[in-house]
Amino acid sequence: MAHLNEKRDDFKQALDSWKEALDTKYSDITRDASIQRFEFTFELLWKVVKLYLKEQEDIECVSPKSCIREARTILSISDEDTEACLKMAKDRNFSVHTYSEDMAKALYDRLSEYYDVSLRVYEKISKNT
Repeated sequence: MAHLNEKRDDFKQALDSWKEALDTKYSDITRDASIQRFEFTFELLWKVVKLYLKEQEDIECVSPKSCIREARTILSISDEDTEACLKMAKDRNFSVHTYSEDMAKALYDRLSEYYDVSLRVYEKISKNT
């Protein structure tokens, strides 16, 4: 449980850092910083979900999408938030392997919604640990 709490706290710090980037006046640099912080935070999101499922429910999952699907019922994540998390996984994979100005602008436009969903997932995990 201590490891889960530590990772959950890391997730919260990443959320706070991401929010700071999102709240900064838009520029190419803040856009790119926000995308980088999204990628980092998403990695923590799914790994905290994975750890939560293992430690609290004895459920093994091996990928972001499988962990999100498993957590949907366990953490009472709404269908909309589940779909958003699955889309985040797709966007995270795409942003890491492909970069273009158009992709960066389109992804940046979704980051506020992704932040809100990530925060709700954090709150559900915090409530249950």
